Amino acid sequence: MTAPDFVLRPLAGDLAAALLALPAARGVAQLLDARGESLVVGRGASIRSWARGQLGRARPSPKPGARPRVDLSKLAASIRFALARSPFHERLLFERLMAPLVPLSRRRDLRPPGWLWLTAERFPRLLAHGAFGGDVFGPFRDAKTATRARDALQKQHLLRPCDFDFAPDPAWPTGLRCVYAQVRTCAAPCLAREAETTYRARAASVAARLAAPPEHDALLPACAGPRAGKALVVESLADGAFEVHPVAGWRVLDDGVVVGRPGEPEHDVIARVTWPAATSGDDAPWLGAWLADKKRTGRWVRL
Repeated sequence: MTAPDFVLRPLAGDLAAALLALPAARGVAQLLDARGESLVVGRGASIRSWARGQLGRARPSPKPGARPRVDLSKLAASIRFALARSPFHERLLFERLMAPLVPLSRRRDLRPPGWLWLTAERFPRLLAHGAFGGDVFGPFRDAKTATRARDALQKQHLLRPCDFDFAPDPAWPTGLRCVYAQVRTCAAPCLAREAETTYRARAASVAARLAAPPEHDALLPACAGPRAGKALVVESLADGAFEVHPVAGWRVLDDGVVVGRPGEPEHDVIARVTWPAATSGDDAPWLGAWLADKKRTGRWVRL
C-alpha cells in the first residue's frame, strides 16, 4: 500500500484526547517512537481500542495472575494508521506495513509456500523444487505439502520420478533395472512401453489438473493454479457494495483495486478492474495463509 493510505498523528501532550480522536473503526496501526522507529504493529476491529491497549489504557484483567497490561506510553511519540474497508483490505494493509519491518524468515505466523514444477523436458517430470524450467503450480501450504502432492500425483498418473536422459529402448539397461518400472508405478517411457505422445498426454492431464483443480480435490488446494496466473479477491462490504482486488503472479496489484457502488452488480465491478504492472515482491506466503483460513470472508476467483 502506498503512503497516502496511512495517517500519522502525534501522541504528545494530552494522551487521553489523542486516543479519543482516533477512529473506533477497523484498520491497521503502528506505534512509533520519537525517532520514527516502529514499536509495534497491529490490526483489529477498532484502532482506538487497539491503541488504548498498547498505551496502558486498557482495563486490567479481573483474572488473578493474568498478564499485566502493555504500556508503551513512555516510548510512543506518534501513531500511524489506516482504515480498512474489509477483512482482506485489512490484511493487505497489515502485510504492506510489515514487509519492510520483518523478513519472512522471522515471521512465525507465515511459512514459505510450496510449489510444483512440471518440467519442459521431452518426457516431463513433476518436481517439488525448481529445476529445468517448465510450468510452476501452487501454492501449497508448505514444501512438505507440495512434496506429498507430487508423490501422490506421480503414482496416480505414472509420471517418471527419475532424472535420466534417454532415447526410448525396450532393452535400455538402466530402465530394466528400475524398481519403478518393475512394479509398474511409472509409465516407463524409457522402455518404450507407451508412445511418446501418450506419455506427454499424461503430463498434459497433470498440468490441467494443477491449473484448475476439480472441486473437493483431495490432493490440491482449491486456490492452486499457474504461478503466473491471474485471480481476483472479491469481498462484500457492509453497505452491500463489492470490493475487488486483482492478483497477478501471486502479487496483489494495489493500484488495480475497484470498490463498487452500493447495489452495483458484482460482474459490473469486476469489469472495471484494471491490471497495472506488478511491483516487486511476493504475496504468496500470506495469501496462502489467508486462503487456508476457514473463517475468511473473501472469495478467491481464479481467472
